[in-house]
Amino acid sequence: MATPSSPRIAVIIAAAGSGARLGGDIPKPWRLLNGQSLVERAWRSFCPESLHVERIVLAVDAPYLPATLEFASASLVPLHAVAGGATRTASVRHALREIPDSIDLVAVHDAARPFWPVEIWADLVDAAVRVGGSVPAVAVSDTLKRVQGSTLETVDRAGLWAVQTPQMFRADLLHGAHEAAQRDGIDATDDAELVRRVGGATEVVPSSAANFKITTAADWALAEHLSEQGNAPMAMRIGFGYDAHRLGGPGPLMLGGVRLADSGGLIGHSDGDALLHALCDALLGAAALRDIGHHFPPDDPRFKGCDSRELVRETVQLLRVAGFAPAQADATVLAEHPRLAPHVTAMCTTIAADLGLDPGRVSVKATTTEGMGFVGRGEGIAAQVVATVLPIRQGTPR
Repeated sequence: MATPSSPRIAVIIAAAGSGARLGGDIPKPWRLLNGQSLVERAWRSFCPESLHVERIVLAVDAPYLPATLEFASASLVPLHAVAGGATRTASVRHALREIPDSIDLVAVHDAARPFWPVEIWADLVDAAVRVGGSVPAVAVSDTLKRVQGSTLETVDRAGLWAVQTPQMFRADLLHGAHEAAQRDGIDATDDAELVRRVGGATEVVPSSAANFKITTAADWALAEHLSEQGNAPMAMRIGFGYDAHRLGGPGPLMLGGVRLADSGGLIGHSDGDALLHALCDALLGAAALRDIGHHFPPDDPRFKGCDSRELVRETVQLLRVAGFAPAQADATVLAEHPRLAPHVTAMCTTIAADLGLDPGRVSVKATTTEGMGFVGRGEGIAAQVVATVLPIRQGTPR
């Protein structure tokens, strides 16, 4: 079956099993790494729009299905959950039943690999489209020994690779591989082996040693260290937003969530608050969540005449779903009139309340354009905003 050049992609995350070698009372997938379970970290890692994932299916232990289903309402990508099986192969097979026929490629990932390098995703997709399957891997560099009692035999490491996840396959090939494995009573430690059994081709994509699987207490300690040092793919982000609206609406004139005048408002589908619209774009941009028009289309009747503060609050929720929270905002408003200085404090207080921040973390400045351009001619008002967001696991300064 041919795979399109822009394939439709689904992701299966294997998150069942107790992780007995790690120890502890909580199953490994549900242990918290810097305040976030491995399960949650896993599904969030596939939510960025740049990955073009259309569906995520989590295979978890049955007692954790209710907790997993709570994630569904918070995910930017449609998320489903199934009860895992007695083995990893069985868990993936159960999850495959939730993959629609319209999907072209399926990636299978282990929740116990919290630091997979997102930058290899495009290469995984390209290889799977070309040959049918792809796996991330690192070439073996250590000397390998086969141990038999007190005898150590060196094993030739030429051509040996340590294979990781996410592994990606053409959907029909993966389905066929699992059907054959179930028929033959075969279990395997990864899906590439099942695909090999049915004659499928798989290409190696060079990966990173940081994409290790958490198995032992030592692995967990290393994961905590990497996460605390910021080597995990989580760091402060900065976004920029700009918006402009014509003056001449019926009013009221709203800016920064503050009513400046009862008449002479800004023209817009909502209340025309250019400052809050620029703020939304800055926040969304910082989290790579596209722009305000994508989430709040100007032709959607739900937003006709709405208070733009509602858009800000919804934007904050979108950030939280993506694992971020606002940290700071700095705005510049360009307007010839009205005079904004008397309203700046109220704007900062209002914006801070909607962002969940102290007012000291919000700045609003005003300037004119000295009579130049549409602002100088008094035709409209423009606003520029720079905003920073932080990953929720690091907390947000207040």
